[in-house]
Amino acid sequence: MSSRDPGAVVRRHSIGTIDPHAPVVTGMVGARMETADGSHWFDASTGGFGAGHPGVTAAIAEQAGRVALSSRILLSRPLAEAVKALDAFCPDPLTVSYLCNSGGEALDSALKLAKGTHPGRSRVLGIAGENFGTLTHGQGLATGATPVPVLPLMPVTVPGTRPESLLEQVDATLAAMVVAPAALGRPLDRLSPQWWRALRDRCTQHDVLLILDERLTAPARLGWDLATQALGIVPDALILGEALGADAVPVGVMVTSRAAYDRVYAGKNPSLHGSTFGANPLSAAAVCAALAAVAADGLADRQRRAEDSARRFLGDIASFSAVTEFCADGGLVWLRLATAEQARALTTALAEARILVRPPFGPDGDVVAVLPPLTADPADLEKIHGTVRAVAEKVLTVREVAA
Repeated sequence: MSSRDPGAVVRRHSIGTIDPHAPVVTGMVGARMETADGSHWFDASTGGFGAGHPGVTAAIAEQAGRVALSSRILLSRPLAEAVKALDAFCPDPLTVSYLCNSGGEALDSALKLAKGTHPGRSRVLGIAGENFGTLTHGQGLATGATPVPVLPLMPVTVPGTRPESLLEQVDATLAAMVVAPAALGRPLDRLSPQWWRALRDRCTQHDVLLILDERLTAPARLGWDLATQALGIVPDALILGEALGADAVPVGVMVTSRAAYDRVYAGKNPSLHGSTFGANPLSAAAVCAALAAVAADGLADRQRRAEDSARRFLGDIASFSAVTEFCADGGLVWLRLATAEQARALTTALAEARILVRPPFGPDGDVVAVLPPLTADPADLEKIHGTVRAVAEKVLTVREVAA
């Protein structure tokens, strides 16, 4: 192994699962990636903001030249600007924000808020098989089982095939429920606005903290700044993730109401939930710049056009016998394959065509997501969607003939 091979070094010494198709990246702008071997790829995996945005990059660079990190006990002008921008971005009464270092940590802070609200309640509800991040409670919700013997909030889940059954599980034994507006494997229209309103009413009736997980769907991903606009409800806590860091700075945000926050933390030490370097000036500057770009660049409208592109190239792909479902909700695009083997074959073939997608997702490993950055150039989106179509035709139809 040579130290000149970063991929080999990472795979040998870094803890965690490394995507076997992941190239060694040396530069990124929008959806375009340059790699160490001199090849050029398209990013359809991160589902992030997009690297290299001129205005955002300039804002982050300027702040890095002033002060980048500081302990949470210190205040900064970028933090004041970030929480003010989040207040304007989110619907009332969601007016107070907690900045930390990842979407998973933001979700953890909301669950601590729920436990503080109801110390005597010990259950949290979610949909099994969906992505709740990699922290302990998130893993428990994803699997429906606890990764450790005891958790402050024990997971209760409903099957991914029956998300509507969440409603009947909401009762006064729950401290919180966590649900995303849409997910890989679950279209936005799977749950109707009437269902969401009934859920909001039921959570209010039983004083259950309704946590809306928009780590993947916001900002702008579904064609709205926030998916709450499509659902017609306001949650008790809203989770925003790494897209606010503009693919440059780690960040996550939990936004809630002053009443919900003060019910637990008013007059108490805020270190009841601590993130040592969360809310640092650099991440706060990134949040401000990213939210400004969402508005100035019309990123929600661009995601609607991304949906049009996906439907133009992939809209009839479910006619392939190997594809059982196709979804395009704004820029949230995914295919469900008939088998996990076919999903793996498609992701491998896409990597060979220099389109990087995530490993197959879902309880059965049969969902392939196509998630370019929010700021991807429209021409690059057409290239990505067109290549997915061409590769699927080649790989999946060949396998059908062979079968």
